[in-house]
Amino acid sequence: MNRLPVAAPSQSTDSYDVLVDPGLLSSLKQRVDAVLPRAGRVLLAVDERIAEDHGHVVREQIVSTGRTCIEARLDASESSKTLQTVHTLYHAMLAGGLDRSDAVVAFGGGIVGDTAGFAAATYLRGVDLVQIPTTLLAMVDASIGGKTGVNLPLPAGGLGKNLAGAFWSPRAVLIDPRVLATLDDRNFRCGLAECVKHGMIASGPLLEEIEAFVGDSTRRDDESALTTLITRSAQVKIDVVVTDIRERGQRALLNLGHTFAHGFESIAELNLQHGEAVSIGLCCACDVAVNTGRMSGGQRDRVQTLLGQIGLPTRLPRSVSSEVIQSAMAFDKKNTGGRRRLIVPVGLGAAEIVEDLPETAVDDALRAVGAED
Repeated sequence: MNRLPVAAPSQSTDSYDVLVDPGLLSSLKQRVDAVLPRAGRVLLAVDERIAEDHGHVVREQIVSTGRTCIEARLDASESSKTLQTVHTLYHAMLAGGLDRSDAVVAFGGGIVGDTAGFAAATYLRGVDLVQIPTTLLAMVDASIGGKTGVNLPLPAGGLGKNLAGAFWSPRAVLIDPRVLATLDDRNFRCGLAECVKHGMIASGPLLEEIEAFVGDSTRRDDESALTTLITRSAQVKIDVVVTDIRERGQRALLNLGHTFAHGFESIAELNLQHGEAVSIGLCCACDVAVNTGRMSGGQRDRVQTLLGQIGLPTRLPRSVSSEVIQSAMAFDKKNTGGRRRLIVPVGLGAAEIVEDLPETAVDDALRAVGAED
């Protein structure tokens, strides 16, 4: 078992462990007893697509502890990641009699984790939360760091990503890489986009390790290699998160590519999943970096080549107006005082927060991935 502490010394309530252990679900009983000693009732928020394949294991393990398990099945789509879904979870918790000593267990990908996490953060002003991620993207990124939230409708149409939310650290993040055996290829590739992002902002060999992982077609089936990739990518996020729990500064570096990505995701006709939008967003961020002298063309090409080898898009699937994309980007949470903030790579292994880039730099980056003038 790999134990990765998320240690926040000055904010002990934000400290917890990320456990990465193949087969962890089969020993979940002990973990639940350890991290939820007060809870007599547990709301299990589960992705409806895995409720039968894996959800019954989690239900049985929770019930075997003597706790009452109330199940709520969620549609894990961006269009369902809304306050209405949170209201549904509130109703299930009220009907199940959950009080402030009880807990929520989020079992699914990032959408389930974000939505159930927000419900946990706000029900009775906060109940305990355990994250059990079931997608690669959630394992290395979304489940770690205590960000929760749902989407809000934008004034001009579409959904703004995570515009209602709260920081609410889980009691634990429990990762069983074996769950990924039933994850479809598209969602697996989306998780690798976040791994690439981590490799771009972290000094060290992670990017090379991802290249090696992608270059060997058998690695997804190699439990040891997959566990190592998850552990090392998750550690990058943890290393940044613990320095800035509430994202008042350097934690924003983890949003590399995401300002562009959230703009793309808000446009329904592009039909992009989060990791796919992040992939194109990373290409945009690299283009900005090259055009502002922060990255070489060769480094940009290396990132784009890797994303292409993974099978991720590096251009928009259809042409969309740059003005429409930038309008959506204006609602990004990282913007402050009406000023756009972008995370821009500095070579490979570092990034920086940049305010008020020239509009031409953003326009050029969007055109480079297929946006229209």
